[in-house]
Amino acid sequence: MAEVLPVGRFPAFLSSRKTLFTVLWISAFGSVFLWQRDIVGAGFSMFGKVWPGRTMSEGRAFDFNMTEFGAVGDGVTDNTAAFERAVSAISKLGKKGGARLNVPPGKWLTAPFNLTSHMTLFLAEDAEIIGIQDENRWPLMPPLPSYGYGREHRGPRYGSLIHGQNLTDVVITGNNGTINGQGQSWWKKYRQKLLNHTRGPLVQIMWSNDIVIANITLRDSPFWTFHPYDCKNVTVRNVTILAPVFEAPNTDGIDPDSCEDMVIEDCYISVGDDAIAIKSGWDQYGIAYGRPSRNILIRNLIVRSMVR
Repeated sequence: MAEVLPVGRFPAFLSSRKTLFTVLWISAFGSVFLWQRDIVGAGFSMFGKVWPGRTMSEGRAFDFNMTEFGAVGDGVTDNTAAFERAVSAISKLGKKGGARLNVPPGKWLTAPFNLTSHMTLFLAEDAEIIGIQDENRWPLMPPLPSYGYGREHRGPRYGSLIHGQNLTDVVITGNNGTINGQGQSWWKKYRQKLLNHTRGPLVQIMWSNDIVIANITLRDSPFWTFHPYDCKNVTVRNVTILAPVFEAPNTDGIDPDSCEDMVIEDCYISVGDDAIAIKSGWDQYGIAYGRPSRNILIRNLIVRSMVR
């Protein structure tokens, strides 16, 4: 017959005050853990700000394939015009939900090209966008207003391989496809002082919002690898960034510059300079521009660099 406990009597295993305290402490800790897990999953607030945790668009209204625009993934054909035609087509579909541009397996050689709003650039597994090494094919751009002149030379600077400005809702993702800047020739010319302008980043997004970069590899950038400039609500997740740790000058991994509300998480970064460098311009130009980087969350990274 089961024992009937007298009123007010605790079970034997709770009879000790020490044991009772331990049980209550474990219960409280578990509750806090579950509460934090729920908050992190939805984005959490600190000092009144909500950390961004934007997920990728589930899908676009339209899907395109690079081959539809005449691209050839043989590593030799110049696909610059094909990328430009694709982006032009997508730019007309913003009010209809935008479009996804699929880059299938292959080596897709190109000079720099621009993105457009409401666009997903999707790189399949074994797809590789490769930057043309001839610097004459890289456009020159004005100095950034918060820098006043090029980082390495006065006057204009080279643009990025993949560029965008004044954009909304842009996703660069895939099944770990690669964007390759072929930076080796740039690094060599930089060391030999053969370049007349500041090298360009691999990916640069300027004055834009709602940007996601996820599930891709960025490698061998001529200069900084990913440079978001004066952007809001940027997510970088599960990205691999690679460059040699020696003799690959200024190949920073991710450089948020005058950015606000940004998450960088679950990334592997092995480069020849800073893994992450948060910036807000420099000298009197940055002070005059007056836009500090703020509300940036960085977590769960593996980084490798010889820079201290």
